[in-house]
Amino acid sequence: MAHSSPASQPEMLIQEWLREDDRERARALMSLVMGDHAEPLIRRIVSFKLTSSRNQDGGGIPPADVEDVCSTAVYNLLTRFERLKAASRESPIQNFNGYAAATAYNACNEYFRARKPAWLSLAMKIRYLTTHAPEFGLWQNDDGQEICGFASARMKRARPDVTRLTEAGGRFRRQQDPSRVPLGELVTAILKAAGGPLVFEELVGAAADWSGLKEVHLMSLDEGRGEPSQPWEVADRQSPADTRLIDREYMRRLWTEILDLPLEHRKTLLLNLDDSGGGDIQLFDALGVASIEQIATALEMNPLEFAELWNRLPLDDASLARHLEISRQDVANRRSSARKRLARRMKEFAREN
Repeated sequence: MAHSSPASQPEMLIQEWLREDDRERARALMSLVMGDHAEPLIRRIVSFKLTSSRNQDGGGIPPADVEDVCSTAVYNLLTRFERLKAASRESPIQNFNGYAAATAYNACNEYFRARKPAWLSLAMKIRYLTTHAPEFGLWQNDDGQEICGFASARMKRARPDVTRLTEAGGRFRRQQDPSRVPLGELVTAILKAAGGPLVFEELVGAAADWSGLKEVHLMSLDEGRGEPSQPWEVADRQSPADTRLIDREYMRRLWTEILDLPLEHRKTLLLNLDDSGGGDIQLFDALGVASIEQIATALEMNPLEFAELWNRLPLDDASLARHLEISRQDVANRRSSARKRLARRMKEFAREN
């Protein structure tokens, strides 16, 4: 197999570009870096990451979105290079492919954060589970793809039985309420049905499909700022999450209002949130509104205690009653009171904006 010469390796080209004062030669060097190395890698990663996920209707990601994310990643990479050159610094890049791949992954995560917060929230939960629970493992294959499976199958190739996985998903949904199944049990059932490890995005996609995940629609900051038809009010579980119109500014204000609630009201509200009830608690973290640590602080919980609780959320009323040492009726009353206050305050916010 032919190997590229050291002079054509991207790390060497970047070093040469940083030292080059002639504008035309510098442009030619950067063209080689981007055209021969960065752009093909970015396109492979973005195409795989985006097309592996699903919309709530089972459709794929629009090709235009793939192009936009690729362009964003390329732009971000070029901007970083230009900053290095402007600072007259030697390149700190020892592994160009890893550097470019990280830029591509970040662009994908921004896309999911902006357009698919529920999918991203689920992915975050599964990543936490598979990197902390001893029965699971998360590793990379030779192509840089993340593979997830049982710890006993670590480093094996992902060769799922797609037909078997799809059929098992249908049986799973018919036999039980998937929203009530703990995440660990759901992931275990999916991996057993697949007959082996799965690419991480495929596992998240299967978990979304099996659990009937409903994606929240984010209102673009460029859209009209009129009052939403249904202000975010932490709705009952029966209300469809995909009718909520949520944006970052709105969620930031919502978080501020939640912090003003009494502690027990705050806990009955946040610890009971799920995707079918107007938004997962992780939506605040996914949108960059409040980190996991900030959520723990708002709940006045020890970070380690909250981390152990994280993958068991949402808690049902019986569990909340035990946790707060109050009756189930008190749990329901506090949550109802919190919802009414938030609904009133967020309607005021909508009118102001």
